[in-house]
Amino acid sequence: MDDATSARTLFPGPDPTATAHRDADWAATQLGPIDTWPPELTAAVRTVVPSRVPMLLCWGPDLVQIFNDAFRPLLGEKFPTAVAQPVAECWAEVWDSLDPLFAQARRGRSTLSERMELSIRRFGYLEETYWTYSYSPVRAADGAVAGIFVATTDVTEQVLAERRAAVLRELGQLAMTETDTAHDACRAALGLLAGHEEDLPFGSAHLCCGETMTTVAEFGTVPGAASDLSEVIARVAESGKAETVADLGPDGDTAVVLPLPVSAGGPPSSLVLGISRFRELDEQYRVFLDMVAVRVSTALSDAQAYEAERRRAAELAELDAAKSRFFENVSHEFRTPLTLLLGPLQTLLDEHTAALPPAQVAAVAAARRAALRLQRLVDMLLDVARGDAGRLAAHSEPTDIVAVTRDGAELFRDAADLAGLALEVDVDDVPSRYVAIDRTMWTHIVLNLLSNAIKFTQAGSVSVTLRGDGANLVLRVADTGTGIAEAERGKIFDRFYQIGDRSGRSREGSGIGLSLVAQFVAALGGSVSVDDVAPHGTVFTVTVPAVPSSQPAPGAADDVVASAGAAYLGEVEAWRPVAVPAAGPREGQPCILLVEDNADMRDHLLGLLTAQGWHVDATADAESALERIRAELPDLLLTDVMLPGRSGLSLLQDVRDDERLARLPVILLTARAGSESAVEGLRAGADDYVVKPFHPSELTARVRVHLEMSRLREELLAASAHEAASLRIALDTRSVTSRAVGLLMAAHRVDADTAFAQLSAMSQATNVKVRTLAAEIVENFTASLTEQPPPQP
Repeated sequence: MDDATSARTLFPGPDPTATAHRDADWAATQLGPIDTWPPELTAAVRTVVPSRVPMLLCWGPDLVQIFNDAFRPLLGEKFPTAVAQPVAECWAEVWDSLDPLFAQARRGRSTLSERMELSIRRFGYLEETYWTYSYSPVRAADGAVAGIFVATTDVTEQVLAERRAAVLRELGQLAMTETDTAHDACRAALGLLAGHEEDLPFGSAHLCCGETMTTVAEFGTVPGAASDLSEVIARVAESGKAETVADLGPDGDTAVVLPLPVSAGGPPSSLVLGISRFRELDEQYRVFLDMVAVRVSTALSDAQAYEAERRRAAELAELDAAKSRFFENVSHEFRTPLTLLLGPLQTLLDEHTAALPPAQVAAVAAARRAALRLQRLVDMLLDVARGDAGRLAAHSEPTDIVAVTRDGAELFRDAADLAGLALEVDVDDVPSRYVAIDRTMWTHIVLNLLSNAIKFTQAGSVSVTLRGDGANLVLRVADTGTGIAEAERGKIFDRFYQIGDRSGRSREGSGIGLSLVAQFVAALGGSVSVDDVAPHGTVFTVTVPAVPSSQPAPGAADDVVASAGAAYLGEVEAWRPVAVPAAGPREGQPCILLVEDNADMRDHLLGLLTAQGWHVDATADAESALERIRAELPDLLLTDVMLPGRSGLSLLQDVRDDERLARLPVILLTARAGSESAVEGLRAGADDYVVKPFHPSELTARVRVHLEMSRLREELLAASAHEAASLRIALDTRSVTSRAVGLLMAAHRVDADTAFAQLSAMSQATNVKVRTLAAEIVENFTASLTEQPPPQP
């Protein structure tokens, strides 16, 4: 077999590798012509060439290369020179690393190298690559090593992917605590990148500060930044499009300038990342750089958001401090006019009651109760301000805890009896009745919890117990009221929080009381909790340290309970039940239904309206009001918006949805000022909207107008109904007469005027009404049609 035939036999196929091997001058190598190759060599070639796994066969003293087509991509630009080339010449740049491995194989020992780094020049530059390969000796017939078989895998992409993923993972784990500001975020991120010079030899971050781009962080040596990159950095930050800059500095480095998109309102930013001289900027490299920019951008955005949130928190803290100062200042400002109100009112009640008419005495008492309630609100606001300012500190003093607790509970005895509730007080079973505690705070805790319990308990009982538990005092206030849903219990001690659908004796309240209870308890070093009571009701539990003390001064308990309790009792007094009218309305007397839960306001309105000569029926809630309206329709409904249970707006909706009640005039009373509230009420169907406080004459004038308008409307509707009935009769009459005239026109061939004149003459001659005569003519015609002609005139 000649050499050409042998070449075609050993290297078949049209692929470039087989062609190059067939065309090679093998005779010029130590292997000689192909037809002289030993059987061991040809057998090895037949194993290598058809394999789809990259394989290299090195044979002879010079280790001449033979490889398959799967190995060709690993050579890059070394192909086709590598065909029949000694391995030391082909891989000269890495021969120092490979020679020891080939030497071992020549000595008959196989080798295995995994992820071995080799800097190979196969695409015109020294490239960083990684390989896993094994060297296996191929023996001749005499047993000597004649060649080396190399199985090779290029794992460069795998190694790079894992290495770059580690970089991205580290960036993703950048701690928020290290990135308080945008500058900190850039410095922290680039500090992490500085440890990965294999992929990122240098880099820098740039933020827009004012009108200029400022370098806030960098690592490595950024070549040409001042001259070649400054314009690109600004342009990329503005456009949001990455740019590649080559030939930087004396070594011709390459960098990619990427935008750093940040949250809305953030400054334009850019990131410069250097490219390794030992890797081509391929698609995988670009994706990696983009991901780095995304992670840095995320850290930057998070830092900016955190910085903005911190500024916002500082602003809110300042706003909260300003609010607290405002509350405190306003509370102090209120005290002067309140003093000028309460003093003269108390003097009138103490010294001039006998000289005043009973109605004026009641009015002065109501005014004093209102002033006391306002004083309590002012005190609560002042305590809120002190608590927010950190000045709500407890001042411990010797206190008879049993006397203070019992006296505070007994203040509500009359109110409980009036409400039909059993008030149970059990406070004597304590280890020591004399303790060091802030007496005023404890009194407010007791009064507030009891006030709420009576307010939200419609039937049953309210109990107060005081016990010792080790080194603590435990106060429990339990009721059989409406209870508190589990979802609400975690919120009821929050400032200004109110349960929306909880029914009670009044809807009035500020949402401050329980939050102040929690603050007072905390100031006393204790805790407060709330739980349900089976089958219904609520129990509040207050636990505070019990520090034994000496006996307090006589009367100390009376003083603090009296001073604090007056305002609470004033509020409880406003929950009086509705009085039943002595008599019903007189004949023709306008009847008004009043719905108001505050007893003092209800009495005030009753006095105003009855003084106008109107009959007034009153109730305190929407349900009972609706029952009375459906039982006997009043002439006008005057209702407060804020009611216990359902609101006045809900009552209005029910009235408007009922056809029998749809025309009932409704006036809403509310403490919510502003056009939006008025629009809301009018849109819901109210006829008028009166805001508290109001002038008495304004209210009575509005009521009078709507009563008169309602009366006129009903009269017009009644007249319209009567006119409609008369019109139907007239139309019926006109229809019969017209038919009779038509029959006479046909029978006598006359016009309409002549026929009507004939009908009128017949009516006069027979003394029969025109309509009756016309009806007879129509009836006769219908009965006999043409058999009987119409009567002659």
